[in-house]
Amino acid sequence: MNNKVSGLLGIAARARKVATGDSVMAAIRQNKAKLVLLCTDCGSNAQKKIQDKCRFYGVDWIVEGTAEELSAALGQPKRIACAVLDEGLARSIQDAVMK
Repeated sequence: MNNKVSGLLGIAARARKVATGDSVMAAIRQNKAKLVLLCTDCGSNAQKKIQDKCRFYGVDWIVEGTAEELSAALGQPKRIACAVLDEGLARSIQDAVMK
């Protein structure tokens, strides 16, 4: 995970515009999630479950960084996925990943 993505995730977490844990699936179902980030070392079952839910509800997702990097960026332990709830931050993260 590059520094820009990590920094943007930190900003989103401090602004309370991120859902983690069980709230990721709820945010997708409630159409609050604008972007979902999955770590590369996420289990295949969890990854498939989240990706299928994103596909069904039309939410973009990115597989980026390890669980350790994602957890450090969010300031929370043992996170394998997060949902960004802000449209602008989601767009900025997508742009940062593409560069």
